[in-house]
Amino acid sequence: MAAGNITVTTAANFIPEIWSPECKIETEANLTAMDLINREYEGEIKEYGDTVHITDISNLTANDKAASTDVSFETITEGVTDLVINKHKYAAFKLEDIVKTQSRVDLRSKYTRKVGYALAKAMDTDVLGLYAGLSQSSGSAGVDLTDAVILAAIQYLDEADAPAGERSMIINPGQTSALLGIDKFVRADAVGYLAKMSPIVTGHLESGSFQPQDVKGFFGQVYGIGIYLSTNVPTTGTSPVSTHNLLFHKDAFIAAVQKGVRVQADYNIRSLATEVVADVLYGVRELRDTFAVRLLS
Repeated sequence: MAAGNITVTTAANFIPEIWSPECKIETEANLTAMDLINREYEGEIKEYGDTVHITDISNLTANDKAASTDVSFETITEGVTDLVINKHKYAAFKLEDIVKTQSRVDLRSKYTRKVGYALAKAMDTDVLGLYAGLSQSSGSAGVDLTDAVILAAIQYLDEADAPAGERSMIINPGQTSALLGIDKFVRADAVGYLAKMSPIVTGHLESGSFQPQDVKGFFGQVYGIGIYLSTNVPTTGTSPVSTHNLLFHKDAFIAAVQKGVRVQADYNIRSLATEVVADVLYGVRELRDTFAVRLLS
């Protein structure tokens, strides 16, 4: 008889491989855009139609009234903004019976959740992609955001009479270190003992009246503007890569979901498999160009 030890190689047939029922779920981006823009026109398109016509109302001019002279009436011709419901997106998978029977994991439930995420990401991507139509920009490609870049963008909104409330920033997480590296945003002598004592706070300071917002991805506030992180922020080009962060008021962009995410399943007897399809019907567009600024980094 040959001498030798029993090793993992010689005993390979006795050592099982274990497949854990706990799966490694793909990470998901913070999808914030749809929660931060104007969706008040959504109710008008829920039942039927493919376009919402949004009529402008212009400001009037104050004139001096001269004695014994009739007033002059302004001729008013208003424009219109059309919100078209033209995006019908879907995600789908097909699960064979043999897999459903033999798998330790409930794959149908896990992938059903993932088709919902796929559609939510598509909507978020379409909103963030509206940066391409903006006329206002601050910052430079490949260069971190600075206080001056943010202040310049805020000035754009101020000059457009954008209300101070309901302003938001959506930035790539790579810019958080840049913001945290700006002394006046984080130093105690600049921020103050309580967050409410200063207009410049980060999400790391939650004392006083300052509380994190409900929207996923909330990072903090700068100059009273909520900052949200998302890896879904668009990038273009190479050397340098242009990252298209956004600073905007809620009314800069509009969206309407005519039919929310719908999940349908059907059994295909020819395939001996369950087919699952989720779809959503919606539209997005820019409403007020001067209410948004592309923050390049």
